[in-house]
Amino acid sequence: MALDRRTLIGTGLALSAASAGPASAAPAPFQHGVASGEPAATSVLLWTRLTGVGEASGRWRVARDPQMRDVAAQGEFTARAERDFTIKVELAGLQPGTDYWYQFEAAGAASPVGRTRTLAIGRLDDLNLVVACCAMYTMGRFHGYRAIAERPKLDAVLFVGDYIYEYGASNYPGMATLRPADPPHDTLTLSDYRRRFAQARIDPDLQAAHARAPWICTWDDHEIANDDWTGGAQGHAAERQGDWEIRKTAAVRAYYEWMPIRDPEPNDPYAIQRAAAFGDLATLIVPETRLKARDQQLSVQRDLDFTTGPDGAKVPDIEGFRRKIAAPEREMLGAQQLDWLAREVEGSVAAGRPWVLLGSATIMGDYDYPDMSDFAPASGQLRGFFEMTRLQIPLLNLDAWSGYGAERQRLYDILRRTGANTVVLSGDSHMAFANELHDAQGQVALEVAATTITGPSLGAVLAMNDAPLGERLAAKNRDIAWCDHRAIGFIALRLTRETVETEFVSVVDPRGPDAGVRVARRATAVAGQPWRFDQKV
Repeated sequence: MALDRRTLIGTGLALSAASAGPASAAPAPFQHGVASGEPAATSVLLWTRLTGVGEASGRWRVARDPQMRDVAAQGEFTARAERDFTIKVELAGLQPGTDYWYQFEAAGAASPVGRTRTLAIGRLDDLNLVVACCAMYTMGRFHGYRAIAERPKLDAVLFVGDYIYEYGASNYPGMATLRPADPPHDTLTLSDYRRRFAQARIDPDLQAAHARAPWICTWDDHEIANDDWTGGAQGHAAERQGDWEIRKTAAVRAYYEWMPIRDPEPNDPYAIQRAAAFGDLATLIVPETRLKARDQQLSVQRDLDFTTGPDGAKVPDIEGFRRKIAAPEREMLGAQQLDWLAREVEGSVAAGRPWVLLGSATIMGDYDYPDMSDFAPASGQLRGFFEMTRLQIPLLNLDAWSGYGAERQRLYDILRRTGANTVVLSGDSHMAFANELHDAQGQVALEVAATTITGPSLGAVLAMNDAPLGERLAAKNRDIAWCDHRAIGFIALRLTRETVETEFVSVVDPRGPDAGVRVARRATAVAGQPWRFDQKV
């Protein structure tokens, strides 16, 4: 997310602190619960971790019933220190489109029972997914995860990034943290990243969400550092934080250890891209958008040039800046991944699946900020942001697809050439969006973007919860059909052969003790058509 904590210094943003009681952990030594991922038609990956027993061995079981009586498979595992005592079991030979339950045993204790599900083969009439992202442990409770765990029908969870945040407690001047960060400083070393993952995974609500259904995961930037790219990150200062490659390697290693995802091949450590076929209904394609090919993000401060006006005043060269943004050589995916994506889309269309779901860590829709200067604070660092909106200096989210317009058009060309009915599933912005994506020829795809599951929302970050930012964004930008800049929560999506139905689920009080949620908006669309909204916020 481009508007990071460094932008907040001096804003005076005050979020009320609340005491966070101790979480009730899973039985020792399974204090971090269980999880599953990498669902396929006949296989799935199981995950757990042992705590406090050293390098120990144990057993796992997979059953066809939640009571674990009808055992379908079983085996042994050993937890090793070199993997931070995390365990992964890759199962094969399962039945397609089937629920399974699983459990681990070690050191005289049994883990919680988790549920997973394989992907269907052949006829599939509906698909139920959740899209979530941006879990800032220190700034909100995990009520959204509890609501995910309680959904009555759930085939899989798509998590599109920012599972953890690298920031330490000292990175929130003016913002009251709800829960302390562990470690209390920015994560830099392998030990730091492991501790940050462990802190999140001790939470019972996150454990419940993992135990409910298989997760399909990708990273965004905060699993390493804010606004990262192949050669560095906006959130990494080498003079204070050391070598970028060492930090990146440590963060990626911890991610693979702690997430229910297959380990990469040794010569391709960032190969997190995935494709999954849900019967004859849809193909989910999730490319890697950070570390394989991404060019450095442009920035207003560094890349906006100025000319001299007739009166001698400096004038921002806005058109020149837009040309830099649109430069054809700028990449996020790279040619190799685009070729892979094209093959997956072509294969899905050839197989007769009516939908392509395209996972993206950042928003694909094109948007710029409207003039919000009438809500500018009297002083503080944010006043400059509001002044730039008045001058209409491009404040596009340059870390998202708006900063890589030429490659986005190449992706649109693939979708248009194949005729794929596409819904983009994205996150990152700490706002909720329903978008209709366009190029010069018209609508090319739909998009729903999840907001943060914990907060703070972008409205809170900008001290604009009482301002009509979302409404003005929708009025100014062709791609935006609806935006809620105050939202905190996730998206529940149901796909049928004819329609895509979405619920924007909002956490009522992300910092309070009550785990209430509500549906803030519902949107439905037929392939190739705009969104229809049937519930107001």
